[in-house]
Amino acid sequence: MKKIIFILIAVLSVFLYYFLNDSYRYSLMARAYYEFGNFDKAYEFAKEAYDMNKYNRMAFTILTQSKIAKEWQNFIDQSNKYFKQIDEISNKEMITKADKVRIKMMLEIILGEYKHLTHSMLISQSLKQQAHKNYIKAKELYNGIFKNTVR
Repeated sequence: MKKIIFILIAVLSVFLYYFLNDSYRYSLMARAYYEFGNFDKAYEFAKEAYDMNKYNRMAFTILTQSKIAKEWQNFIDQSNKYFKQIDEISNKEMITKADKVRIKMMLEIILGEYKHLTHSMLISQSLKQQAHKNYIKAKELYNGIFKNTVR
């Protein structure tokens, strides 16, 4: 009986420590936001938690991972924006030389940015897959439009 009471008190103590300590509470909130894919909020809460307690490893890990995930998400958003602009240009009746240069520049930015993304085992596979899909699309477009220049 004493053993059960001791275990319950220990578990309750740990529980209270994490939920009454602001740094760890913010870390848990950051973790939740990260898991739901809201990397901006996760970064904010993790930064706040880490600023409160530099020894909070959970906050540091989430801070680092959400920063990396934000890079990947920004790449996806930016490449989708470029694809939309390329689509608008390609739907014009007359594509000028300046339009081709703009398309080439946008595709080269996508291809270059993908190669500079920070890789991590902890970011979601869906994020990696979407970024890779956009990279492949840009590479195929680039090679299809500018056959002379293999990238």
